[in-house]
Amino acid sequence: MFAPSLLWGAESALVGLGAAAVGVTAEVLRAFAGDDLPRFTEASLRLDRLAAAKFTAGMEGYVQRMLWLAAAEGRIPASHAHDPYGPPLPGEGPTAALLDLLRAG
Repeated sequence: MFAPSLLWGAESALVGLGAAAVGVTAEVLRAFAGDDLPRFTEASLRLDRLAAAKFTAGMEGYVQRMLWLAAAEGRIPASHAHDPYGPPLPGEGPTAALLDLLRAG
């Protein structure tokens, strides 16, 4: 809903995903400020795919997934990317698909 909100005239937004996926979120904003609609569309689709992969069942694990993304972007040390109160999740970090979404663009 981030990109559609911009198209509908939003001048600000609370962007939780942007706390970890800074590059992808910033790309949407840069593309919106420009005049390249295909670039904006692609960046928006990437952000939507990333959000769909992050905010998935079980939602109780979203904090852990957010920490993994923040560590993958170098925003926090990998040693700090652990939610001691969340449920066990498969794997030891973000999936290859999530990492590809962070790096694309």
